Amino acid sequence: MPEDKGLGSKLLGLFIETEKKEGEEAPAAAADAEKSPADIVAELAGQGVKPRPAGPAAAGFPAAPPMPSVPRPSGPVAPATVDFDAVFKQSGMDPTELDRVRKAEELLKGLPESTPNDVKRQIVEASLKAFGFDVAKIIVAAQTQLKALGMFVKVHEQQTAKGISDAQARIAKLEDEIIGLKADIEKKAQTLAGVSSAADLRKQQVLKVLEFFNAPAVAAAATPAEPKAQ
Repeated sequence: MPEDKGLGSKLLGLFIETEKKEGEEAPAAAADAEKSPADIVAELAGQGVKPRPAGPAAAGFPAAPPMPSVPRPSGPVAPATVDFDAVFKQSGMDPTELDRVRKAEELLKGLPESTPNDVKRQIVEASLKAFGFDVAKIIVAAQTQLKALGMFVKVHEQQTAKGISDAQARIAKLEDEIIGLKADIEKKAQTLAGVSSAADLRKQQVLKVLEFFNAPAVAAAATPAEPKAQ
């Protein structure tokens, strides 16, 4: 937003200016030259910074390793839509703690990427103090958010692992049932083959009797017809 970029640029100019070597000529802005860094930061703080909507968790947070029983996706994974503010509030954090971390993120985002980290830290810390935010409390709130995120992922890992375990148990049961059905099919086929073999032997014996009397053999019994559909 314009206000954020303006604040970041002014603060960046302020802190870079304070790091100039002695002997270099300062800009011809007499009013600013008479003000201390704290005075200018406080003045900029009075201009206000419009809050940005809370975004996804910042990149670089350590991710909890997946549980051994949970298979890793083979392809790319799109981030899910998660209301992290709700996650943090469910973990016991109050809105004030969330606002502290959010304010630090807003100030950090408003600074150019090329700014050295030491300079960024000075700018953000001085600005937060000017806004009335305690840096120590922001650090504690950020650490609490990390713990909440770790627990959030852990709970989902446990739920996923249980769901997979239940599915695998069901698959194993179905596979056992399939094995049993295949064995039953094989048994029925063997029984039919045995019955057919025994009937063929008996036919040969009966044919010998008919041949002895020169009697013709009767036609084989027809297979029972299947019942017609109503």
